[in-house]
Amino acid sequence: MAQSPFPALTGLVVDTAGLLTPDDATRLTALLEKHEADTGGRVIVATIPHLGGRSIEAYGADLAHHWNIAKYPNSAILLVADAERRVRMEFGPPVRGTMIDVRSSQMVQRVILPAFRAGQFDIGLETGLRELFVMLEKGVDQATDETRHLSELIVDKRVLLPVGALLLILVLCGRGRRPCGRSRA
Repeated sequence: MAQSPFPALTGLVVDTAGLLTPDDATRLTALLEKHEADTGGRVIVATIPHLGGRSIEAYGADLAHHWNIAKYPNSAILLVADAERRVRMEFGPPVRGTMIDVRSSQMVQRVILPAFRAGQFDIGLETGLRELFVMLEKGVDQATDETRHLSELIVDKRVLLPVGALLLILVLCGRGRRPCGRSRA
C-alpha cells in the first residue's frame, strides 16, 4: 500500500517538521481547543518538513480535503512548510474567498513571518492564530486596523502601465524635449 503524502491528523497541532517544543505544542493545543469549544470552528496547525515538490497552495488544499476540515464551520489549517520556508492558511468551504485569502496572506507577512525570522515559531503561530480567530469569528472586516489598512495598499497591476507612461511623458516634457512640442532655445 502506498504511503500518504500527508501527515496523520493526530491532534490540533501536527508538528511533523519538529519546529515546536513540547511545551509550545501543548500551549498552542490548549489555545486551539478553547477556540473550538467556544466557537465550534476547527483550526489546525500543521508543520511539515517539505512540500514534496508541490506548491503550498495545492498541498494545503489537498491536506484540507484529506483531513476533511469542511465538516466544521469556520475551519482552517495554518500550514508551515519548513524546507521551502512557506506559510499558508487554508480555509474550509464556508470561509473560502478572495478577501480572506488576501487578508490572511497579509497577516502571515505582517505577524507570523517576522517572528519566524527571529526563530520564535511559537510566538509567530500564537499571534497569527489569535488574529485568525478574529477573522473567523467576526469576519475579515473586523481584522486589526493594520491588516485593513494594508489591504488598501494593494495596487492593481493594470493601473501601473498607464500611470508609468504618463509619468514618463511628464518627465520628458519637464526637460523641454521635443515630444511635448517645445523646441530648445
